[in-house]
Amino acid sequence: MEIHVGDVRTPKKKSKTEVLFVAAPPSTYTTNPATYDDKDLSNIDLGNGHFFPVVASFCYLGSFLTRDCSDDEDVEARIEAAGNAFGALRKPIFAKASIALEAKKMVYLTLILSILLYGAESWSLTEKIYKKLRCFHARCLRGMCRITRWHTRKHRISTKDLLERLDLKSIDAYVTKRHLQWAGHLARMPMERLPRRMMSCWVDSKRPVGCPSFTYGRGLNKSLRKAGIDINNWHALAQNREDWRLAINSVE
Repeated sequence: MEIHVGDVRTPKKKSKTEVLFVAAPPSTYTTNPATYDDKDLSNIDLGNGHFFPVVASFCYLGSFLTRDCSDDEDVEARIEAAGNAFGALRKPIFAKASIALEAKKMVYLTLILSILLYGAESWSLTEKIYKKLRCFHARCLRGMCRITRWHTRKHRISTKDLLERLDLKSIDAYVTKRHLQWAGHLARMPMERLPRRMMSCWVDSKRPVGCPSFTYGRGLNKSLRKAGIDINNWHALAQNREDWRLAINSVE
């Protein structure tokens, strides 16, 4: 097997092999947290002009892994991709008055939302990220209804009104459903499966100084509360696939 590496003689041809440096919590660095105690993050020299680049983010299977382990860059990339797809279909479909709202809704659900929420099952969504998703969802609703921001201010048209007109749900509902669908699959996995072991594990170390980062577990608890599911007994409910499906389909 031959590894594809960078070459200083062809700088325009990027290396397909990259090294992602994942930083520890800032409080663990003693000298300079901004430079990770002066870590050498330059390219790894392999000799003969070849090298491995050290990067701050890495795209793996369509999702972005970042140095600080947050989902901000991944969500922004999904919003950009979904926005490009919506823009390409705006003139032929979404902005046409002759196309029924039901048809626009189906295209939006099957194509735009699928692009937007790719990988959302594993996102740790802070309210800051939720706000970005809500803004994108609202822009698309206005585009499908052929309503400008001036119309919304002039006639006091709320996002809720547009959702009812298109028979769509809030973006929180779609994200919550994906979160809980994946959580149900994990809960039904045997303990030998790696995803189940990762979800059930516990790191035996002291919590670093400062406010803890938003975690997947906290995001899952938020989704459970939105669905009205008891946080203490959700695992038992998820063992029955039909009961779990009914519980998460009721999310509005």
